[in-house]
Amino acid sequence: MSKLFEILKKQLWEAAEILAAVLAVAVLVSGLFGPDVPFFGGIMANIQGVIDTLGSAGLGVIVAVMILTNIWKR
Repeated sequence: MSKLFEILKKQLWEAAEILAAVLAVAVLVSGLFGPDVPFFGGIMANIQGVIDTLGSAGLGVIVAVMILTNIWKR
């Protein structure tokens, strides 16, 4: 049973890494080319909405910076 959990944990971690890379590319494309880019256009507005939801005390900014620095370290 422990081996099953290790395999599941590894697969979930790899999926999270792929999604983080897709998010980083989406933010980069949206930042460079604006909101009219197909597939990536509204990503900045969506991320801003998530950050606003987390709170105005700066928690959202801290989480976003942590995610981006974690992506850039790889």
